[in-house]
Amino acid sequence: MADQQYSGQPERRGTNWKGWATLVLVVLLLIFIIQNSQEVEIKFLFFGSFNTALIFALVIAALLGALIGWLAPRVRRRD
Repeated sequence: MADQQYSGQPERRGTNWKGWATLVLVVLLLIFIIQNSQEVEIKFLFFGSFNTALIFALVIAALLGALIGWLAPRVRRRD
């Protein structure tokens, strides 16, 4: 077994990129939520209208878009 020499310098560690990226994304998300917190009126076909915070409308639209994007290829393959 070879002996390892100790150079006396601390071990250099890499930057925690995942931690920094997560922090930046959380800050951007908070800014997005704060800037889109005003009330808006949503009208949907003949179902009527209702008031909600803009952020909730954006989140629902994004979730529906993701669901359609996930379902569309699966429905298409069955034909």
